[in-house]
Amino acid sequence: MTVREGQRAGGLTILIVSTAVYGVSLFYHSHPRPDSPLPWGDQVSGRIAIEVAGNRGADGIYFIPEAKAAAELSKITGYDAPTVDGALAKARFSSASAILVFAEGGVLKIIEMPAVKKLALGLPIDLNRAGEEELALVPGIGERMAAQIVQLRQSRGRFARVADLTAVPGIKEKKLRDLEKYLTVGPLP
Repeated sequence: MTVREGQRAGGLTILIVSTAVYGVSLFYHSHPRPDSPLPWGDQVSGRIAIEVAGNRGADGIYFIPEAKAAAELSKITGYDAPTVDGALAKARFSSASAILVFAEGGVLKIIEMPAVKKLALGLPIDLNRAGEEELALVPGIGERMAAQIVQLRQSRGRFARVADLTAVPGIKEKKLRDLEKYLTVGPLP
């Protein structure tokens, strides 16, 4: 059996490509890449998620230490610190919350970040504030179960902890463990 010139070139090409792929994979396994500095899905304690919208190029989502929120927002938005402080005081936020900051008519407005954005960022939503539509966005909770949760909240009062969901038909310990990463019970408004 004779080996033709084309077969020889093809075999050599396969050998070179295989060696290169092996070398690259060996390099990547011996030099791990650093994790992203963004706390996606695992918000660092003491930080709040703040989305800035409609503000001359500063739009985006920031994770800011709660203690420095007013000063950092003042820098980002260009509003003076007393204006930011006043708006933050009215917003009643905590490290478990996420807020949306935007300027409307020259006035800084701060509202709760919509549940769909919180969930997309891996942040939990407040079980006592969420409506049926928001609860239905949580994986494992459908429209029917969301309605049952809201009904239970209306009949019993606010939830003291996420574990109180076991009173809802269909939520047992296993399902509760799955839901805990998406839900929280915040401070009283």
